[in-house]
Amino acid sequence: MKRHFSVTVLGAVQVHDGVTPVDLGPSKQRALLALLALHVGENLPIETLARSLWGDSPPPSGSHLLHTYVARLRRALEPGSPRHARTNVIVSSPRAYRLQLYPDQVDLPRFRRLTEAARVLVRRAHGATAFELLAAAVAGWSDPDLTDLRALLPGEETVAALRREWVNACLDLVSLGLELDRPDQVLAIAERLAAAEPLHEAVQARYVSVLARTGRRATARDRFAEITTRLTAELGIEPGPELAAARRELRCGPASGRPATPLPIRGPAHRRPPGRDPARGGAELVGREADLAALSDLLAEQRVVTVAGPAGGGKSALAAAVAHRAGEGYADGVLTVDLAAARTPADAVRAVRRRIRRPGSDSTPLPRLLADRHLLLVLDNVDHLTDTCAGLVDDVVQVGRRVTALVTSREPLGLPYESVWRLPPLPALTTGPDGVRGMPAVQLFARRAAQARPGFELGLQEVGTVATICGLVDRLPLAVELAAERMADETLDELLHHLDDPLTTLEPPRRHGQPASPRSLSAALHRSLDCLTPAERWCFVRLGGLPRLFGLDEVDRVCGAAPWWRLRTRVVLDGLVAKSLLTARHHAARPTYTMLRTVHQFAARLLAGEPGRYGAAPVLSGGAG
Repeated sequence: MKRHFSVTVLGAVQVHDGVTPVDLGPSKQRALLALLALHVGENLPIETLARSLWGDSPPPSGSHLLHTYVARLRRALEPGSPRHARTNVIVSSPRAYRLQLYPDQVDLPRFRRLTEAARVLVRRAHGATAFELLAAAVAGWSDPDLTDLRALLPGEETVAALRREWVNACLDLVSLGLELDRPDQVLAIAERLAAAEPLHEAVQARYVSVLARTGRRATARDRFAEITTRLTAELGIEPGPELAAARRELRCGPASGRPATPLPIRGPAHRRPPGRDPARGGAELVGREADLAALSDLLAEQRVVTVAGPAGGGKSALAAAVAHRAGEGYADGVLTVDLAAARTPADAVRAVRRRIRRPGSDSTPLPRLLADRHLLLVLDNVDHLTDTCAGLVDDVVQVGRRVTALVTSREPLGLPYESVWRLPPLPALTTGPDGVRGMPAVQLFARRAAQARPGFELGLQEVGTVATICGLVDRLPLAVELAAERMADETLDELLHHLDDPLTTLEPPRRHGQPASPRSLSAALHRSLDCLTPAERWCFVRLGGLPRLFGLDEVDRVCGAAPWWRLRTRVVLDGLVAKSLLTARHHAARPTYTMLRTVHQFAARLLAGEPGRYGAAPVLSGGAG
């Protein structure tokens, strides 16, 4: 039966069974149905429904009234079913109700699916198809002011956020129409949008451009004068860069019939505040082109993506490059927060708040600050606060339905809807014509060495030595760069000799009286150690006494003295794999494990040098953590 239903909330709140309208009853019942439709497929707690219907002062009989409304709605939606069987459309779960329809049966999910698909197509340079999808999405709104919803749910924040979604989608459509040189096709929606948002600079700038390019230049000049006067009189601000670009187009006209400047899919509700500029690309990526392309595609499809991998693997640089590439696809840009210096959950929250910089928002819950934003949130270096960041990301993406999160960490956050991109060291082999010279790690070393020692060239005699050096440091980008920086003071042969002890050798050089850089392979590995549970740390140190490739029997020989060990072996080892300190190989009946050379040397150094700290097994109760 539910296949015949269609629900609208982007105009009058209505339900149709086929072509027949369903009588939803009085306003509170209609409001309840609207709430369930706004969150179709989700369990809404009774307390949440009551607060939305009656605010902070529900009537004493609020719960009873809710059950009554649900019973009446069920009778209206499933009139032919016995009373006890009317649970196919409005489903009960403990202390919650859910509207169980397919997303395409409700106009709001259809609108969101079309707009998100259009933005993906824009990023992939399929503008014409994206234009058709956006036009279909905008056409689905019969009432942009959401008059019916506002009357039914006067205090519901979701309604205000929904209207901003309409503004963003219309602005995307108008911008794309200008990009495709179709101003006539977006004139009507540009006019409607400009009337709805008289002080929205981007909206007014696009409207001026559409007027000018459809031959209405006098009207465009009048409109520009009107909006600049209102901005000065009502907001006390001068026209921003988008209006300035529209004025230049009025004066000079677009080149070759095109806009004078590109008009990316954006649509911010306000000028982008300080701190929300798109992340700039970091150091040049070498050997990560495939990762960059694949991760960009993954981010276009998923709401939460974590780049996980070993210390020094280049996770932050890759995330910065992905954010730089994807930033224009988000109306409010990219918000990047480096949490390396955060020590407590409160530090992490404060760091995000500082980057938002919204005045008067100190008491507003962080998810609500981002609820109406369309942005990419990049949380960098969350290794030591994964539980905190998992909760933060979960709250933000559940409330901010147009926020996408990109996280870098040694381990995944563990969220059920999280996509994980494992970033290994740079590849050991290349299929290109340059052979060893074309290895990404060798190329990276050569570029950094030339910066450290101008004139350095990678000749035939040097290629083999450089490839050996890169192998000794596991082809980790950080370690390769640090090794190459040593070329300022050493020859290749001297560097090769010193790499018997890479953790000591790969400390950044100190020059010109400057303090030593905190960037070092040893420091990165120590941060990995800080992320381990007591049992994982105890086991990891003992693995330094094994060969780099080992199996469970070898682990039992060095760790089996602990009474809890044999019951928890796989749990602890799996934890070390998740945190990128081990790699599991499942090619045999029993798995084997391997460690990077630098990681193994780090564990061996801890085992040999700090027996007092790591000599005793952790005291555990009921587990390994």
